[in-house]
Amino acid sequence: MANTSFVVFAQAADGSVTATAAAPAAETTTAQSGAPASDAGQQQAPPPSSGMMMIPFIILIGVMIAISMRTSSKEKKKREEMMNSIRKGTKIMTSGGIIGEIAEVQKDQFMLKVANNVQIAISRSAVAQVITPAADAADTTKAEVTKK
Repeated sequence: MANTSFVVFAQAADGSVTATAAAPAAETTTAQSGAPASDAGQQQAPPPSSGMMMIPFIILIGVMIAISMRTSSKEKKKREEMMNSIRKGTKIMTSGGIIGEIAEVQKDQFMLKVANNVQIAISRSAVAQVITPAADAADTTKAEVTKK
């Protein structure tokens, strides 16, 4: 009986069963899966919780919101500067596409001269852009090229 070997079965806390042979030639395997077993002292790390998996998405959404807020505040500041630069004689274009010259500035509206002896009242929110003389000259050039 010189070739007697002993097999010890142990069940871990996670439910896996391991078999350990006392003979040096025997392999160590798990009874359930047949794969080599790890050391008894080492356990696999538990999978990350769903809360931990959500953290990158929450950070990404926060960054997107911060960028959006910054962009909108810059646009708001730019529009405020444009509205404050409008004076009598400034050429503007309304959101409806009407181009004219400011004849009178009032508290919450402008009187817009669109032709000789033709003025219309527009609200401040109807102003789409201020037309600068350089931009006006560029529009004229484009119109001439289109007519040819």
